[in-house]
Amino acid sequence: MNSQNTFSTTNSQHHPYNKLYVISISLVAAMGGLMFGFDLGIITGVIPFITRQFSLQGFSLGWVVAIFELGCMAGTLGIAHFANKYGRKNTMIFISLLLVITSLGVALAPNASMLCLWRFIQGASVGAASVVSPMYIAEIAPAQARGKLVSLNQLTIILGILTATISAYYFGDVNNADSWRWMFGSALFPATLFFICVFFIPETPRWLIKANRDTDAQKVLTKIGEKDFIEKEIRDIKNSLTQHITKKGSYRDLLGVTVLPALLVGFGIAILQQFCGVNNVTQYVQVIFEKANINLNEGLFKGMFVGLVFFVFTFLAILLVDKIGRKILMLLGTALMAFFLFLLAWSFQSDSIDGRLVFFFVMGYIGTFAFTLGPVVWVLLSEIYPNYIREKALSLSSCMLWTATFIVVLVSPYLLDFSPTFNFLLFAVLNVVGFVFIWFYLPETKGRTLEEMEEIWMKKAK
Repeated sequence: MNSQNTFSTTNSQHHPYNKLYVISISLVAAMGGLMFGFDLGIITGVIPFITRQFSLQGFSLGWVVAIFELGCMAGTLGIAHFANKYGRKNTMIFISLLLVITSLGVALAPNASMLCLWRFIQGASVGAASVVSPMYIAEIAPAQARGKLVSLNQLTIILGILTATISAYYFGDVNNADSWRWMFGSALFPATLFFICVFFIPETPRWLIKANRDTDAQKVLTKIGEKDFIEKEIRDIKNSLTQHITKKGSYRDLLGVTVLPALLVGFGIAILQQFCGVNNVTQYVQVIFEKANINLNEGLFKGMFVGLVFFVFTFLAILLVDKIGRKILMLLGTALMAFFLFLLAWSFQSDSIDGRLVFFFVMGYIGTFAFTLGPVVWVLLSEIYPNYIREKALSLSSCMLWTATFIVVLVSPYLLDFSPTFNFLLFAVLNVVGFVFIWFYLPETKGRTLEEMEEIWMKKAK
C-alpha cells in the first residue's frame, strides 16, 4: 500500500499521496452525508401517509416535519466537545449507532408525539454528522485534493436524497397505511453499513497530535504519503498547535482577533447557502409547478429531474473545486442563481404562465447550486478555521446553516402563497447581497493547507 506506484500527485509542487487509500476512507466518512440526504429526502414520501394515519394538518404536520431541522441545530452544537475530547472516529461511531437506533425508532413510532421525539433525535444525529464528516475529510486529505474529497460529502447528500426518492416510490403503496414505516425503516441499511465501515478508518493525524499521540499520527500519515509529506504535515500541525499552546479552544477564543473574522465569514457563507433559496425551490418544487399550471402527474415526473440534475452537476463541482478555486465558484453560483431567480419572478408576472419555461429555469437554478454553493460551502467551512478551535467554530457555523434552513422551510409556503413573483425576487436579491459579501470578505483556500489558512487570518488580524 505504501509502494511508490500507489502514490500520485497532480502538481509537482505538491507531495505525492496514496490516492486510493485517502479516497476510500473519505468515502466512509462521507456516508454521514448519505444519511443526511436520506433522512432529509424520505419525509416527502412519508407526509401523505402520516397525515392520514395520525390526523395531522396545519401546525401539527409542520411541527412533525420541521422538528427534524431543530434536532439538526441541536446536534451541531452538542457534538463539538465530543469530537474534541474523544476524536473524530469515535464520534462518527457514536453518530452512526444513533442513526441505526433512530431509523428503527421513527419506523416503529406508535403516535405522532413519539414520531416527533424520534425525528428530533434523528435530526440531532444528522446535524452532528454534518459537522464531523466534512471535518474528518478535511483533516485527513492532502491540501491539493481536499476540495474534491470534501465535495464527496455533498455528493453523498444528494445520493441520499435520490435513494430516499427511490425508496419512497418502492414502498409507497397507497393501499397500505403503514407504508411510511417501511420508508423510514429502509434507512436502517445505509445506517448499519456506515456503523460497520467506520470501525475500519483511522483517526485524523491532526487530532492524534493534538492528543499527544504522535506515534499513532505518524502511522496514519505513513499510509497517506511518503517521508517528505509526513515530515511537513507533522511540522505544520505542531507549529499550529504550539502557536496557541496557552489556548484551550474555548468558546471565548472564538471572539479573538484571529478567529472572529473567520467565524463571521463562516456564518455568512453558511447562512447564504440557505438564503440563496435552495430549499425554497427544492422542498416546494411541486407547489411551484402547480402554480405554473403543471398538473400533479407531470409535476411528479418532472420532479425526478430535480434530483437527477442535482446529482449530475455535483460531479462538476468535484472536477472544478480544486482547479478554479472556491471563491470563483461561489461568485459564479450567486450570480447565476440570481439570474435564474429573476427569470422565475418574471415568468410568474402574467396569468398565462409557461410551465416549460418555469421548469427550465428551475433546472438551471438547481444545476447551478449543485456545482457551486451546495458543495463549496461545506468545503470552505471545513477549511477556514484554526486547528485549535475548529470543532467549535464548525459546529456553530453548521448550527447557523441549519437555523437558516429552518427559517427558509418555515416561511416559503407563505411567500409562495402571497406572491411567487415576490418570493423569487426576494431570494434573487439575497443572492446579489451574497455575491458582494463573497467578493469583499471571502479568502481563497484552494491549495492551501489548514495551517496556511490559519496564518492568513493572523495576517488579516494585524
